[in-house]
Amino acid sequence: MARAGSTLSPEGARPDSAVATLRVETRPSGLMVLVDGVRVGRSPVGPLWVAAKTIRVQAIPEDPRRFEPGRDTVVVAPGPGESVTAIIDLRPTVLIRAVPEPAALFLEDGGAAGSDSLLGETPYRALPYRLERRAFRLVAPEHADSTLSGEWILARAPHGGTVTVALRRVAPHLLPEPPRKPPLIRRRWFQLALIGTGAALTGTSAILRRQADRWYDRYLGSSDPAAIERFYDRTAHYDRLAGASLGSGQALLTAGIFLLVTSVTR
Repeated sequence: MARAGSTLSPEGARPDSAVATLRVETRPSGLMVLVDGVRVGRSPVGPLWVAAKTIRVQAIPEDPRRFEPGRDTVVVAPGPGESVTAIIDLRPTVLIRAVPEPAALFLEDGGAAGSDSLLGETPYRALPYRLERRAFRLVAPEHADSTLSGEWILARAPHGGTVTVALRRVAPHLLPEPPRKPPLIRRRWFQLALIGTGAALTGTSAILRRQADRWYDRYLGSSDPAAIERFYDRTAHYDRLAGASLGSGQALLTAGIFLLVTSVTR
C-alpha cells in the first residue's frame, strides 16, 4: 500500500488523468521491489497507479553476491494514461562471440526477408531476458549465415559468460573466366597473311629487278655523260628496292610457314 505523499496509489484505486500504470518484473522473480524508495512487494507486482513522471524502480536481491552489480535500478517516465512494464534483470550478461570476428548480429522478426534488425557486431553483450524467446542470425563475409535461438545461447551460458559460435566458411562465388583468345601469332588468319605478304614482296622483287635491268641496259648503251649518270642512279635505286623487297618477303614467308606448321603440330 502507498503512504501519504507517495507517487503510488493502491492497486484497483481509481486513477485520474495525471497517472499511469506500472508493472514491475524481475529476473529472477520474487525480489523485493521499491518504487521511488517505497517497498511495493515482491516481483512481479502491479498494476500500480503512479504519477505520470520520472520514476525510479529498484530491485533488492537477497544475496547481492549472486548477481551482477550495478543493474538493480531502472528509470521509467510514463506519460498520462500509459501502461509501462519495468524489467530488472540481475542475471549475469552473456557475451556472444563469433569465429571469425566481427560478425553482424541480427534479431530475426519472422517477417519478410531483409526486415531483420541489426543489433550490432560481435563481440556483443546481451541481458538474458533480451535473449529469451527470440531468434538471432550471425552474418560474416564468405561464411554461411548462422541462425540461433536465445534459448540455445542461454543453455550454453546458464550463469552468464561467453558463447562462441564458429561460422561455416563457404567458397566465394566466382564467375567462370572467359575463354582466353589465342595470341595474334597463333591465329590462322595472321599466319596466312604473313605468307601472302611474303609471297607478294618476293614477286615484287622480281619486277623491280627487271626494272633495274632495263635501266642498266640503257646505261650501257648511252654515250651521253649526263644520261649515263642518270641511268646509273635509276639502276642503283631499283636494285636497292629489289633487294629490300626480296629480303622482307623471304623473312615474312618463312615466319608465316613456321608459325603455321608449329600450330598444326601442337
